[in-house]
Amino acid sequence: MEVINSSDRRRTILLVADEENDLTELCMILETKYRVFMHDNRVRDFEHIKEQAGNISVAIICAKDAAAENFGLFEWLKHDSMLVSVPMLIYCGYEDDISLAEECLKKGAVDIITPPLHQGIILNRIKNAIHLKDSATFFEIERMLKELPSLIYLKDEKGRYVFSTHYWHHLDKSNTPDWTIRGKTDVEIRKDKENAIKAMESDKALMASGKGTSYIIEINEDGIQEYLEIIKEPVRDDAGNITGIIALINNVTEKEQMRISLEEKAMKDELTGADNRRCFEQFITGMEKGCQFPISFISADCNNLKKMNDTYGHLVGDEYIRMAALLFKTVLPKESRIFRTGGDEFILVLPETDISHAEEYIHLLKNEENRYSIYDKHISISYGVACLTNLEDSVRDCLDLADKRMYADKKAQKQSAVCE
Repeated sequence: MEVINSSDRRRTILLVADEENDLTELCMILETKYRVFMHDNRVRDFEHIKEQAGNISVAIICAKDAAAENFGLFEWLKHDSMLVSVPMLIYCGYEDDISLAEECLKKGAVDIITPPLHQGIILNRIKNAIHLKDSATFFEIERMLKELPSLIYLKDEKGRYVFSTHYWHHLDKSNTPDWTIRGKTDVEIRKDKENAIKAMESDKALMASGKGTSYIIEINEDGIQEYLEIIKEPVRDDAGNITGIIALINNVTEKEQMRISLEEKAMKDELTGADNRRCFEQFITGMEKGCQFPISFISADCNNLKKMNDTYGHLVGDEYIRMAALLFKTVLPKESRIFRTGGDEFILVLPETDISHAEEYIHLLKNEENRYSIYDKHISISYGVACLTNLEDSVRDCLDLADKRMYADKKAQKQSAVCE
């Protein structure tokens, strides 16, 4: 018996029969394209087959041999991970083999071969059997993909769903048990019609460009906030034409919420809860987006903080700074922004506020200072304000002017304290 070299480029066909079957003609046809490994069915050593035959592409088994021991061969193949995927064809050399072949087809055989033996027909049947097993059926793939936690879907070139591994809660689907997504578009099945239209427009753009895309969307439906990562790629036929879209949707809510939380913390001052210097720089950089003029900037700086630190310690100094931030949050309107830009330095931003109204807020802040004290010492803060009326003016110049006015206020307060 010839031992098949697994490096041989031709595929190997396993031919299982006993001495009663004359398979000479069949072997001659098979050998025109394949390596043939003959095995006597009476020798039930299938481990020996795998060792000697190399990579088996197709098994052709005589009907009576396949039916032996109550079709025991099929049961045995179910438990062998290597051979279960090999397509099995049944050879019917005699008329009474047909009834056995019918049962073999029920048990998993993919085709039958019967005389007269026509080379072209036999080779094509083998080719089709190999192709069938080499590529899992559509429904097998769909069933396997359903086991994954990710949502995977396929759409045709018109944006209609071919399949979806899962149905998600933002679909407006029927409650009937046989409802299917197949053949429907996003506009037909999604609750949020506006987002459904956007999704279809995105699909059209992808198919027009032929370039895949990925992005994260936020969905708030049925009282549930979710973040979904969507990865889309075009599907092409053998000629390279785009025939649809394959997409993967992962629920990244936990990861995205953690990312947002970390970003928010990176923009917050831990001591006061106000926005920090980094956040302020981003605010200034992005001012051209949706700015509402006039915008007033108040530069605020705590007085006598060094004396508080030297006298009572830095923990008390920290409390002094926290009380200053609390004062700002209490007095200023909710649409204002509070930034701690240094140790005891703050920038207060008042949108849609001209300089006269900003000065009124400063007056309120000063009047409220006596309500905040530590060790019988009221907090004291110096202020300076400048107003930006349009983006043609320099934001930095406006901030410098507010700082100069703040230092002038600080100087005036020191002189007043000395006079008292």
